[in-house]
Amino acid sequence: MARTTAVAAVQAWINTHPTLTGRGRPLEHGAFRGRVRSPSRGAYLMLTRIDSADALIAEDAADQARIAAVIYAATDEAAETAAVAYANALAALSGTPTPMGDATCLVVDAITGPLFVDDRAGDGEQYAYAVDADFYLINGGS
Repeated sequence: MARTTAVAAVQAWINTHPTLTGRGRPLEHGAFRGRVRSPSRGAYLMLTRIDSADALIAEDAADQARIAAVIYAATDEAAETAAVAYANALAALSGTPTPMGDATCLVVDAITGPLFVDDRAGDGEQYAYAVDADFYLINGGS
């Protein structure tokens, strides 16, 4: 089974999603692979791959990638709003193959969160929420 560049794929999908990212959207600043310094308004999301497994989907091997997302913002309301929007966008991926960067997502499952992350002792944004999900990906996208 071929592994995918899962974090890059999910990042590409988020950053081109018409209702998640951009000015006035819940994840105004988009998705990144690490912490960034955000302005006083708007939220951003940090992605990491935390697990991986082989999965059989309709007799084709897929890369089952567990992706952790932490949504950061300067206010609790902005962070929670963005986390809920992201979780709802994942839930909408209910089995219709969706291009994500260089991969295709067959389905998203086992969505957990939003869960408040107490990051107030850190040097970054004070408010964060985590959303984790399993992405079933195959190589070849848009």
